[in-house]
Amino acid sequence: MSEQEKQTVRRERNAALTQEALLNAAEEVFAQSGFDGARLDMIAKRSGYNIALLYRYFESKEGIYRAVIKRLIIQENNSLGQMIAPFITDEDAAHDPERVRHFLTVCVTWYFSLASRHPHLLRLLDWQLGTEGSQFPTISMPNGEVGWGEAAVTFLQKAQTAGLLRANLDVRLLIANMFSLGLMYVLTLSPTSSSSDLEEDTHTHTLEDLCQQVVEMVLYGVFPSSDPRA
Repeated sequence: MSEQEKQTVRRERNAALTQEALLNAAEEVFAQSGFDGARLDMIAKRSGYNIALLYRYFESKEGIYRAVIKRLIIQENNSLGQMIAPFITDEDAAHDPERVRHFLTVCVTWYFSLASRHPHLLRLLDWQLGTEGSQFPTISMPNGEVGWGEAAVTFLQKAQTAGLLRANLDVRLLIANMFSLGLMYVLTLSPTSSSSDLEEDTHTHTLEDLCQQVVEMVLYGVFPSSDPRA
């Protein structure tokens, strides 16, 4: 590799590290202050970088907000995919009561983990932007990647058609409630706990207990009354 090529690699590596630090800082500031309350100088100061770099990479506050949400969606989409792909790719799984039950347990556990990693995620996603008052951003998965949240909904719809879930359930609402339940239970641990606090070993047993309660609430609520365990 020539010296010029080495310099290019170093510049690209440094640029990636800078952008990551800016995004990390922006996620914290937006979660705490909302879109309107967040200021670019606050983000730059927390990241430890000059505000000029923020403008260089993201152009505006809206630009870095979109980048924060897009990063979260892509990261968590990939995480969910690793856990549910074995169910989604098996055509028979949605017709097997035990596999459906296991699928729901996996999903609830994943959403609970998501809530513990990002306790301010709902607030971060809920800021109203734009003159028409619509929430944004609506971000599609890049490069043809599977949207695993949609895949989970499709799987549950198949299970519902097969008579394994209650016919009157809105499975999209069920997916949303999984995260909401997980988030509420995580927040009951301590109103002042940070995400790093939640990950400490001293909280592991408590988090496991709370997660199991959420799993049971979902499972008892979705199976038809003829299910002897429902």
